Amino acid sequence: MVEPLRPGDPRRIGPYRLEARLGAGGMGQVYLGTSQAGRKVAVKLILPELANAPQFRARFKREVDAARQVGGFHTAQVVDADPDAASPWLVTAFIPGPTLQRTVTERGPLAPDAVLRLGAGLAEGLAAIHRCGLVHRDLKPGNVILADDGPRIIDFGVAHTSGDTMTRTGSVIGTYAYMSPEQIRAETISPASDVFALGSVLAFAAAGRAPFDATSVPAIVHRVTSEPPRLDGLSGELHELVAACLAKEPADRPSTAELLSRLSVTGGSPATAPVAPAKPLPRRALLFGGAAAATAAAGGAAYFLWPESGAKASAKDRPLAAPATAAPDSTKPVARLTGHTQSVDCLVFGPDGRTLVSGGFDKTARLWDAVTGRAIATFTGHTEWVMSLAYSRDGRTLFTGSFDKTLRRWDVRTGAPLDVLATYDGEFDSVNCLAVSPDGATLAVGVGSRVELMKPDTGRSFATLTGHTGSMGHIAFSPDGKTVATVAADTGKYGSIRLWDVATGGSVKTLTSDVEKNFATAVFSPDGKTVAGSGPGVRLWDVATGRPTATLTDDHEYVRTAAYRPGKAVIAGAGSSREPDVGDHHAGRTVSLWDLSTGRVASTLTATAPQSKYDPSISVLAFSPDGATLAAAVNTSSGRDEAAHTIQLWKLP
Repeated sequence: MVEPLRPGDPRRIGPYRLEARLGAGGMGQVYLGTSQAGRKVAVKLILPELANAPQFRARFKREVDAARQVGGFHTAQVVDADPDAASPWLVTAFIPGPTLQRTVTERGPLAPDAVLRLGAGLAEGLAAIHRCGLVHRDLKPGNVILADDGPRIIDFGVAHTSGDTMTRTGSVIGTYAYMSPEQIRAETISPASDVFALGSVLAFAAAGRAPFDATSVPAIVHRVTSEPPRLDGLSGELHELVAACLAKEPADRPSTAELLSRLSVTGGSPATAPVAPAKPLPRRALLFGGAAAATAAAGGAAYFLWPESGAKASAKDRPLAAPATAAPDSTKPVARLTGHTQSVDCLVFGPDGRTLVSGGFDKTARLWDAVTGRAIATFTGHTEWVMSLAYSRDGRTLFTGSFDKTLRRWDVRTGAPLDVLATYDGEFDSVNCLAVSPDGATLAVGVGSRVELMKPDTGRSFATLTGHTGSMGHIAFSPDGKTVATVAADTGKYGSIRLWDVATGGSVKTLTSDVEKNFATAVFSPDGKTVAGSGPGVRLWDVATGRPTATLTDDHEYVRTAAYRPGKAVIAGAGSSREPDVGDHHAGRTVSLWDLSTGRVASTLTATAPQSKYDPSISVLAFSPDGATLAAAVNTSSGRDEAAHTIQLWKLP
């Protein structure tokens, strides 16, 4: 991922100013740099311990020469180089985009039609390489960047002329899982060797594993040279094409020209079409991976989306934050996510912080890329308002609860529905709130005025928590998973929060206040020693004794939502202002961040909203697991205008 420069890193190489680390290649460190004209470049600096080794310096020169011959349409265009410097370096155009390896590892296999389009783009790139009399010799998922205008083949460090053998001082050069049989046997190579590697790369893209993968190098070598490929999950045209590429004999494999002929489509080559993950992700294809990948650079933390038209991504498709290390203005949102047509009522970050899900009155839940702010998928199936959301701890499953009295499960990787985990039939049995225990073993479901504790894989309920007299509003697990806190719109004079023992289902204690208003949310501090309840201000209680310890106040008459910031002694809260002026469109649009060491508001965040006769309202807050991003659902009107119902993101220092 993109990292700040370290104390020992150079600040300038040649005329290029270095800004950050992008990753490490086979021979050196790769940096994000800026040219004298202000253009972003990738700078590859050979490792000091290799600079004086003749064989590595010669290999570096070959990489420079090979990349210059092929050009930049299918590769990273060489901008500058000095192979003879004390520490040789190479500068290429900066190509934003993840590697294929990162994409598949993080998001799962691509859809078959997307793999075919990827194959066309790579075949076209290999054809350009072969026309220069070169064989790449190390085509693999880590050397394919999924750029916004098509795949790029990178890292020419082992490229050589066709007809050469693979040995260098008795060793084999390349990556075994993607080598052709003749490469492994150190025989004469040809463009057919790259075609074999292409087949392995496409099989990986389609199935998530290399077709000759095994647990040891000897086993891989045996499979490549003596066994048929594993092509489970491939069918039809894709299976036929990949199997042809993986023929053991070079003469039996198709040429790149034949591949392009088979893959061409009416109206243009698939090489310029987008690569998309499996259906049913709607209308846009997710490419998930590094904030910036360049020549031999490791992927960082960003996501890229290709429009279906294949047109070059616009500025709005770029990451929310540039790779530069400068701190953003944390008081202003860095993104406004639009798509919901009615009020957004629930939010949850994925366990790794890379995705965000929202649910609302339009009966949908929506999956967002939390780095670029782009829509990934829409989960449809509920017949009423989506009231609650929860992720499984491995991030692969999404749970959604609805006013339609159902609890559903979804595959986050594909957007596909898995099943209806539970259906309830009581008059007031809407699924109001959800929470998953820290170990992922328990799903707490707020149904009507009770809480069902169940196994998330089977939906089997093992305890029912009863005692509330009103509809459930919020559930939270303690950090150790032994206690659960519940909030409901109970009848009675004063609001309360109840604590329960997860193992027994028994009531532990009831936390009360002296204010005649119900609480809205309850959240545990990261150390589990304190419970905070939002409503009439934010009230804090000591979990061990049940005694109140503090009350946090600001300009919000009622704090509708609150959240502890992970890793910080900070609570965020939002709600309605006490006395909004007539015509004041800023009422309810602020988030207070309380510093718990002082009990005071340390900073205030302000949401943006279109001009409207309605005052904006923040319905729910959610922190990313690392505490660096705060998300808020901001609803401005009761109409069906997407601009009026947004999720806004802040990057916090």
